[in-house]
Amino acid sequence: MVTELTKDELVNWFKLGQVTKLGPQKILKLLGYFNDLSSIYQANDSELLQTRIFNEEMLKDFNKLRSASDENFIKNIEECNKKSIKILTLLDKNYPKELKFLQSPPLTLFLLGKTELFNGKKIAIVGTRQPDKKAAEYAFSLSNFLAEKGITIVSGGALGIDSEAHKGALSLETGKTISVLGSGFNNLYPPENTNLFDQIKKKGLLISEYLPNFKGSRISYLQRNRITSGLSNALFLVAAQKIGGSLTQVKIAHEQRKSIFCPQLNSNILPNEGVKEAIKKYGTQQIKDQEHLFRLLNSSLNSFL
Repeated sequence: MVTELTKDELVNWFKLGQVTKLGPQKILKLLGYFNDLSSIYQANDSELLQTRIFNEEMLKDFNKLRSASDENFIKNIEECNKKSIKILTLLDKNYPKELKFLQSPPLTLFLLGKTELFNGKKIAIVGTRQPDKKAAEYAFSLSNFLAEKGITIVSGGALGIDSEAHKGALSLETGKTISVLGSGFNNLYPPENTNLFDQIKKKGLLISEYLPNFKGSRISYLQRNRITSGLSNALFLVAAQKIGGSLTQVKIAHEQRKSIFCPQLNSNILPNEGVKEAIKKYGTQQIKDQEHLFRLLNSSLNSFL
C-alpha cells in the first residue's frame, strides 16, 4: 500500500476525504478494491457502484469533486511545506498506530513540532475551562510530576485545565506535551493561548486533522476528543461540570477502553459534578496523590512505565 503520497496524490486524497458519507473505513476498502488512488479516480461510474461502497448520491458528490479545481488544495500543500507543517495520511507508515484502530481514524494529520513524541508513553490530562484555583494548580502539578517521569502530557489546548496541563509539562526543560487542536494552524484557538501554542510548537507537538485555514466548529472541537484520548495510554479528569466537553471526553475514552483516573472527591478539586458522574457512569478510579497514580498506572497498564 502507498505510504508517502505525491502532491497530486495528496490532492486526490483530500478530495476523496470530502465525499459525503465516505469515511476512513470505506476509503480503505476502496483502496483494497482498486489498489491505489489513481485507479479510483480512473474508474467509471459503473465500476464504482459495483464496489457497493458508493451509492448514487455519493457518486454524484465524488464526480463533482474529482472534476473540481485542484488549486485550493495545492495552495494548502505548498503552505504546509513553507511553514514546515508535516502532512501525515492514514496510509503513511509513520501514522500513529494508536489512531489506526479508532472507529473513525483521522484521514490526515497536520503536524507542527516534534513528531517523535508519538513514541513513548502518553497520558491525557483534561478538564473544565473554568476550574477553581486549587484545580488549576492540581493540573499543573500533576502534569509536572508525570512529565518528570518521562511521560508525554496530551491535552486540547483549551483554557483552564488543558492549559495548566501543557504548562506543567513545559515548565520542565525535558517536559514533553502534545496539543490536539479543533481548528487549522492558521486559526489557533483560543487566541489567548497563542504564546502557549508557540511554546508547544518549539518543545512539543501540535496536531490538527484540518487544513490550515479551517476555523473550527462545535463538532470539530468534539471530534478532537477521540484523538486526545486515542493517542494516550490513559486519561486523567481533573475537574469537570456535569454538562460539557470534559464528560464527553471521558465517555469517548471509556469506549476506547482507556484507563480513566480522577482526584479523590474529598480532595475538593472543583468543580467536581462531572467527576462524580464519571465515577458513577464510567468507573473512573479515584487517586489519593501523584504517587498513587504512578502505582496505578504501573499495575493497570503493565508496561505503561
